Amino acid sequence: MFRNAIDLRSELRRNPSGGPDWRVPLSEKTGLVVHYNGGPVPTEVPDREWINRVVTWHLQRDWRSNPGAGAPIYGDGIMYHLAIGRDGMVYQLRDLRDVLWHCGSWPENRTHLAVFVMLGGDQRATESQMAALQEVVEEWVGSSPKRTRAGVIGHQEVDWTACPGTLQGDFVLPYRKVVDVTTNGRWFRETECYVGGAFWDYWVNQGGLMIFGYPLTNERDEEDPETGRAMTVQYFERAVFEWHPENQPGYRVLLRRLGAHALDD
Repeated sequence: MFRNAIDLRSELRRNPSGGPDWRVPLSEKTGLVVHYNGGPVPTEVPDREWINRVVTWHLQRDWRSNPGAGAPIYGDGIMYHLAIGRDGMVYQLRDLRDVLWHCGSWPENRTHLAVFVMLGGDQRATESQMAALQEVVEEWVGSSPKRTRAGVIGHQEVDWTACPGTLQGDFVLPYRKVVDVTTNGRWFRETECYVGGAFWDYWVNQGGLMIFGYPLTNERDEEDPETGRAMTVQYFERAVFEWHPENQPGYRVLLRRLGAHALDD
């Protein structure tokens, strides 16, 4: 599984006296939890260097739910199974059967794969990261009938945390709604719709929420009222976007001529 992943397991530091050091059959792992870094990840730091910084943090962290009472409990290594770098490279950090303390929640620590995407704060995934995350999740979900889209969650859904940051709206929620999230875009919690690709670029650059309002639908195909051909459109509170690939660049996203259509009716 994850044949394209770079295997770093033998290179990363471990603590032989740490916990949990426990494995379960891979068939018992059915879910997947998406994680982020917390603070922003400097783009100039190479992937492997940042992974080793996370290893150090995880080895030094007291993993008790109530630190300060009694002796600290340290982990046996990094608490993620996979990592995805800024360029979309996938790294395997632990045996997929390992039970890890990544979630702060049971049974998810035991039953879910932990995928760490290298971004934090308000940073958003690069297109390469988003495509790699989609590929990893699809490979995982497709590998067993027990693994479904509903089992793909963000860390914040099972613990008091902001993790996985922007990925919760940009990837996790739309993925469960079966929306294409491989393009640059944003998921709107307010209407549970996703704006991506050229429509997202137009929405952002031409006024955003103030001008167009929230999306009311995802992209969908409709018959062009003027030509009768199928056309991709998306409805917003104050506009309808139309995709015209036959036009010159800069004129492929057009606003529907609502007044003309209303007059024709």
